[in-house]
Amino acid sequence: MKAQSKVQTACDITIGVDHGSLRLQFPSRHSPLWEALDGKLLKGKPKYLPLGRHGYKDNPEDWKRASALAAQMES
Repeated sequence: MKAQSKVQTACDITIGVDHGSLRLQFPSRHSPLWEALDGKLLKGKPKYLPLGRHGYKDNPEDWKRASALAAQMES
């Protein structure tokens, strides 16, 4: 079974946990940009950016790092 949770940050990008690693979920207003960059339609599905491969795990220090990253990306 897949473990997931989400926390809203000060910006519109949310941070979630998937299998012990953090990921960013982008709001639907970002979908046209992702579709242009990826070259494929999202068909209403949310766009996630997994951070686990970059060392972001489900711990307090990495949550702070992910929140800062989300805020920087939003600005």
